[in-house]
Amino acid sequence: ILREERAHEVGGVLHSYSGGAALVRRVADPAVAFTAEQPGPRAVWTAVPGSDPVQEIAHLVAAAAGAGRGVLVVAPDARDVARLEAALDERIGAEAFRTLTADLGPAARYRAFLEVRRGHVPVVLGTRAAVFAPVADLGLVVLWDDGDDSLAEPHAPYWHAREVLALRATSTGAALVLGSTSRSVEAQALVEQGWAREVVAPRTEVRRRAPRVVTVGDDDLARDEAAKSARLPHIAWDTARQALARGPVLVQVPRRGYVPALACQTCRQLARCRHCHGPLGVSSGHAVPVCGWCGRLAGDWTCASCRGTRLRAVSVGERRTAEELGRAFPGVPVRTSGRDPSGAGVLDHVDAKPALVVATPGAEPRAEGGYAAALLLDGRVALDRPDLRAAEEAVRRWTAAVSLVRPAADGGVVVLVADPALAPVQALSLIHI
Repeated sequence: ILREERAHEVGGVLHSYSGGAALVRRVADPAVAFTAEQPGPRAVWTAVPGSDPVQEIAHLVAAAAGAGRGVLVVAPDARDVARLEAALDERIGAEAFRTLTADLGPAARYRAFLEVRRGHVPVVLGTRAAVFAPVADLGLVVLWDDGDDSLAEPHAPYWHAREVLALRATSTGAALVLGSTSRSVEAQALVEQGWAREVVAPRTEVRRRAPRVVTVGDDDLARDEAAKSARLPHIAWDTARQALARGPVLVQVPRRGYVPALACQTCRQLARCRHCHGPLGVSSGHAVPVCGWCGRLAGDWTCASCRGTRLRAVSVGERRTAEELGRAFPGVPVRTSGRDPSGAGVLDHVDAKPALVVATPGAEPRAEGGYAAALLLDGRVALDRPDLRAAEEAVRRWTAAVSLVRPAADGGVVVLVADPALAPVQALSLIHI
């Protein structure tokens, strides 16, 4: 009994995961030295829905730093880094860690680099480039959301933060933790090869914490003519209406902007710029079509195939979706969160008051107490991206949104507008069943 109580105390917020308490116990033991011959633990950690991964990472970092180990934490973007900064400040104090991001500016960044290089601080936090930080006595490496494409360097030699950190962990013997809400293919390969072990919650715990997932296919949309004006099937509209009585509702839209792609109303041919052949789009309901590549206006556009002059929307962005939802739910506040330059920007969090929060993938703000429901729109658009990993990326984005919704026992519901016969859609449903 004493051993179990001690495991719960050491594991902290990770005690509910299989292997979580043991992971924290090993990195928190100052008597155990990690070397290349006797390396520390290597874990692939999948966060349960509704949890706060930032607090779990902060607990793990505090345990390792308390044992005298150097720690390196890498996150995909500045918003994740800011949340980790606040959590680490509360856990270990601002003087115990340094942040390395491009937002610091050259002088502050170089000053922080020198403090890390000279071993004045044991913990380093940053975005992609921080993987090369010269942390003294490196004993723990943490990478959050390794499937995010911002962690891949787009220039030669095209390194990925996950691969660099794995190499550093191998050469130094440091413990390595890859955390996310959905496991990437590479992380799964590390588990199957035996190089790393998985840290996951039991299925009963996942079911208890997860919301209910409902899928809506093309057949349901075809039978629901009245909902086309708001791009919502009746079940999604009804779910949002009921959930708004309990709290905010998240609406995830795969495209940013207003209408980023147009087509000919007559022949459905994609509307292209006559100068560079780029896609045409509009920034508002009364704006002139503009090329998404060269920026030229196309007010006198005519279709090259049928000579038609009328345009229709092919895909709809988050600002147009917010406008449509405002008409469908009069009197309900509608907020947008995304990287659209003409929008309100990315929101960090929202309160528990009823509201519709329209966000693009990766820009979803956290809600106080969790969202009452989430609507994942235009699932086919996410799956039809010109990318070999479109299905994996869609599941990652959907799972990240699902993790922000309240458990099913508290009324949490997720409506995914996509064909339930597709494998990625079934994967999302099976994760939370």
